[in-house]
Amino acid sequence: MRYLTVFFSLLFVGMMSNSINAFQVNFDSLQVITVSGIAIVDTTTMMHPLYYIDTDGNNEPDYFLNFGPWWYQPDSSNATRPNNGDEITIEGGLWEENMMGYPMIFVYEINGEFWRDPFVPFWNQMGHHGANCQHNMDSCNNSGFGWQHNPPVTVTLSGYAIIDTSFMMDHYYLDEDNDGTPEYFLNFGPPWYEPTSGATRPENGDQIDIVGGMIDNGYFPMVIVYEINGMEWRDSTYFCGNIGGGWIYRYMTNSVQFNTAYDNMDQITMNPGWHMGGPGMGMMDSLFCQIFESNPDELFSIGNENAFAAYETDFYFVMGMGNMGQGMNCGENMQFGSNVDLQFHYTDEELSAKNIDESTIQLKYYDGNISNWVVISGASIDINNNTVNFSSNTVANFFIITGESPTEVETGNELIADNFELLQNYPNPFNPSTKISFNLPTNEFVNLSVYNLVGEKVSSLVNSNIEAGMHSVTFDASRLPSGVYFYELKAGNFNSIKKMVLLK
Repeated sequence: MRYLTVFFSLLFVGMMSNSINAFQVNFDSLQVITVSGIAIVDTTTMMHPLYYIDTDGNNEPDYFLNFGPWWYQPDSSNATRPNNGDEITIEGGLWEENMMGYPMIFVYEINGEFWRDPFVPFWNQMGHHGANCQHNMDSCNNSGFGWQHNPPVTVTLSGYAIIDTSFMMDHYYLDEDNDGTPEYFLNFGPPWYEPTSGATRPENGDQIDIVGGMIDNGYFPMVIVYEINGMEWRDSTYFCGNIGGGWIYRYMTNSVQFNTAYDNMDQITMNPGWHMGGPGMGMMDSLFCQIFESNPDELFSIGNENAFAAYETDFYFVMGMGNMGQGMNCGENMQFGSNVDLQFHYTDEELSAKNIDESTIQLKYYDGNISNWVVISGASIDINNNTVNFSSNTVANFFIITGESPTEVETGNELIADNFELLQNYPNPFNPSTKISFNLPTNEFVNLSVYNLVGEKVSSLVNSNIEAGMHSVTFDASRLPSGVYFYELKAGNFNSIKKMVLLK
């Protein structure tokens, strides 16, 4: 679960600045509902209208409708905000415990037309020209946009940052003249992307200088950020040509590798002989290949999978027609005459978000024929480098990396000690589980990991903020062989390592 701070800018008449109230919203848990009724538009309280819906005909609001910032418009439909008295049908995410006085609905559709997808992987929406799959046009929520798009034009801009927090992940904009209306959408990549330069995303209202690649991609021109305030954010050479992919050819003699736009370690490698694959492949002279990193919660059918990372591959013919996700089913695949090598890279931040035990990681693909996720048994998982590799002559459209979240940290009722302490596990030796306890004198970010004799990490038990006090975690080693293991606690400046023995 990820918690986001959602800001509602209440612009009072006659005031030059925003009065901002902050709320906590868990977008993962919003219940999707559909309501019909009469629109009530309040144009007297704030500088910009507030929207409600009366569902029982008593002329009183029953829900507050959150359409996002007053300037927001959908980029793939002609939907508009309602007028006072309009009959409307709204589909959206229900948030009951808020401070607006009424249950709030984050609007996803109005009168059957797309308004907003709170889970859309916005950083991949860079192919407005020739795009085959966008928003409500495709129930599979593909990110692929093929090769028919204009290349980015390098621009240098200055202005003020505006952050729209009414999506699951913050959207960033640039307001050049400080009038409260953005002129550009700023693409900083996925929320887990961090540059090596130390540059950081701006805060709302910050004055910023941006160098980036501009694409005419919807309601606001999109600027892929290369630099912010003179510090490098992203290597611009990755956006000079075909974004996130490139071409392979029938008689090529060398392997060709493509990467995702924001992570060089996400890779798809196409090998010679690929054209001798499935039906019609032998007639093809060239193929455009793309790979994307996505957000698991954005996928069309995540079900009960405890996925913390997601990826997508797409292949396009010369005429621009996509081959993946374009048929009757979501989760299609493509067969080649030679093996395709794929590598997926996940981050510690993604692990931490769902408190994943790395020893339980699995790679899965979506099989549209059975409408389910299937484990790839031959995948090689390297938890030291945070990579998952596999090779196959059949490539699916969607992949996820899943894992188990370990037993929650148990908190005791003992008095808080004055010092950090890592206790010996009990029982020891053990089979197959044991309890590891530790004490914190202050609130700290805690990392508790288990290593084998050669120093390889085999499990991450805790990787989150923990309050002061005595805590215990159960370590389940049922998947590991007998032997000597070490567990290490890092908390603040404290570091301690102890040995334990697994006997089966």
